[in-house]
Amino acid sequence: MKKLIIQLWQTNFKSIELAATPFLIATTAAAMDIDVEIHATGFCVSFFMKEQPHLDQLVASSNRPLREYVNEAISCGVKVCLCSMALRDRDITPPLLREGVEIIGLVTMLDRSTDPETTVLIY
Repeated sequence: MKKLIIQLWQTNFKSIELAATPFLIATTAAAMDIDVEIHATGFCVSFFMKEQPHLDQLVASSNRPLREYVNEAISCGVKVCLCSMALRDRDITPPLLREGVEIIGLVTMLDRSTDPETTVLIY
């Protein structure tokens, strides 16, 4: 089975229109029966906090909140993996995170990303 990893590295809340793109791609790939993981590093781990008001901002092109894009990707089976170091550096603990996310280290991220059957997109 094909595998796609979407690495969130520079995605932020300053451009909601651009922030929706990786989640839309993840949802589309999952609908195509591609095994999809989102790997969030750095600031991007904050997208997966339970209380994240920035996710309520509207994506202008669809008039839908960014939260809907995130929820849709997860409900389609996209697996979300968060960098343990990024969480630690930001004092974000598991109780602050939404359900269903996996916390992994950089070694695991690199191992999964370098699999020859995997394509990686970076946002």
